[in-house]
Parts: sequence; C-alpha cells; structure tokens
Amino acid sequence: MARRLLAKKSLLLVSRLNSLKKLYAFKATKRFLSLPVQKALMLTLNYLYIELKVRPRAKFSMKAIFALMLGFALTSFAAPYLRVKQAEIKINGQPILAAGLAEEAVKNEAETEISLAVVGRLSPFEFSSPVEKGYVSQGYFSYHRANDIATNLGAPIKPVGPGIVEFAGFTPDGKGNIVIVTHGDGLKTLYAHMGRINVGVGNMVTTNSVLGNVGMTGRTTGPHVHLEIYDNDQMVDPSSVLPTK
Repeated sequence: MARRLLAKKSLLLVSRLNSLKKLYAFKATKRFLSLPVQKALMLTLNYLYIELKVRPRAKFSMKAIFALMLGFALTSFAAPYLRVKQAEIKINGQPILAAGLAEEAVKNEAETEISLAVVGRLSPFEFSSPVEKGYVSQGYFSYHRANDIATNLGAPIKPVGPGIVEFAGFTPDGKGNIVIVTHGDGLKTLYAHMGRINVGVGNMVTTNSVLGNVGMTGRTTGPHVHLEIYDNDQMVDPSSVLPTK
C-alpha cells in the first residue's frame, strides 16, 4: 500500500515538474522575444558557443558549414572579376576564350558572312533567258546542274551577256552541239542541244548576237536550250546569277 502511494506521489511530482518546465520554457521564450535584437543575438551566439564546446560533432558540423559559406561567398565575389578578365586567361601562352566570348565571336563571324553575302556583286548578265519565248522545263538540281528552257525548234539562241566564244562544236557527252562563252571575272555560260552553230572560237559576241538555233542534238526528248553557268569553274544555279525578269 505504501509503495502504491509513493508511486502515485512520484507520478504527480513528475507531472508538476513537466508542467513547470513547459511554463518556464514558454515564459523564457516570451522573455527572449521581448529582448532587444542585439542582446538576443548575443545570447544566441553565447548559447551556440557553449554547445560547440561540449559537443564535438556539432563543432565539426559548424566548421564545415562555415567553410562552405566562405567558399560560396568567395566564388560569388570572384565571378564578376573573372568575367571581366576572362579574355586574359592564358594556357601555355595562348589566350583562351570563355564560353560567352566564344559564342560572341561565332555570332560576329556569322554576321560578317551574312554581310558579305548581301554585298555580293550585281549580275553581269543582261538577259534571264537565251531565248525570247520559253519556259524552264527542268531546273537546277544536284543531278541536273543546269536550266532547261523549252521553246520552239529553230528559235534563235542569244548569249545572256557579252563575251568571247571559248568553244563551239559537237561533244559526245550527250549535250550535242554546244557553245561556251566566257564573260570575264571567272564567269562562263554553256548552251547545249543546239541545231546550227553560227559562231566560232574567239568571236566577240553581244546580247544581240545569234549563237545558233534551238535543235535536238545529243540526248534530248524535245527542243530546248540546256543552259549551264560556271563561276570560277564551279557549276552554279543559273537562277541565282541571272537577273530577274
């Protein structure tokens, strides 16, 4: 009986102690919150200092956190400086471009290329077609690097620009009778599948000269002019060089 009474008193005492502890904690918190900011900060730092002194793990954790914070702060501080000085970074004496500068260099290079393309030369040719009445029956493709202009059989063929006849005659490669005119500046035009040829090598021709007439020599399925244009011995799309109508 005495033991039961003692146990009840002990439980009651513990309950009262817990209540007092909670009340004290509440009052302490309330008192802490009412303190001036400077004094509250000093108490907090003092508490942390005591905890670090008596708890080695907490001490190590705080050191690690401090080191990380310090590293982050130094990185943030150094980043603007490195960005300004990035063009001066060198490896083995060679300047290294950072990503931002490299992208800017590529962009400037692309803009330069675009500007050069826009400022390209004007077309040296006067006509867009070697025949007066005709239409493009087959254009320029990777396997057909020319324009085929369909028209009437026997129609006169005139050069699209003035020049000198470089070749006039028959070729066994399927083009039949052809005439090649050189226009200077690396440009040449070739007219194929001609019937009759009216000019010879070395003749100077103008846009009023008649090179010959439309025929069906070589491999062809109908009367047309096969027009090729060379720029420094490279075949180009006639539509990109000839003037628009």
